[in-house]
Amino acid sequence: MRKGFTLMELIIVVIIIGILAAIGIPQFFKIAERGKASEAITFLGALKSSQMRYASEHGTTTDTPGELDVEITSSALKYFENPTVNAVADPMTNSTDEIAEIVRKSDFQNPGFGDYTLAIQVDGQINCTPAGDHDVCVVLGY
Repeated sequence: MRKGFTLMELIIVVIIIGILAAIGIPQFFKIAERGKASEAITFLGALKSSQMRYASEHGTTTDTPGELDVEITSSALKYFENPTVNAVADPMTNSTDEIAEIVRKSDFQNPGFGDYTLAIQVDGQINCTPAGDHDVCVVLGY
């Protein structure tokens, strides 16, 4: 009696592995992108807090990043471009105004998702704007 696998058994195993890979790989990229977006969300939260501290001292927010007490350099973020900060005249009454935004560029190992922008409002709400017809905002949950 011979020991070993038949060609049919090997083909079936290869097909099963292929089906599992076809299901698992896209899910992996979605989860990886959510993890990368969390970098921006954390940074936007720090910018919001810094803007609110600035507003409590000066009565208004600033659009000059150097006036904030958060380090905004190219080394501060790995997957996103440097953020922009926006001035809000009265953060107490303009709670839906965006105070900071950050852009994810597709050239930073961003397979299949395209560029998108995450912005934080005075009230802490995060908004996502895709730069094309990608569903990256749905994948991220925004």
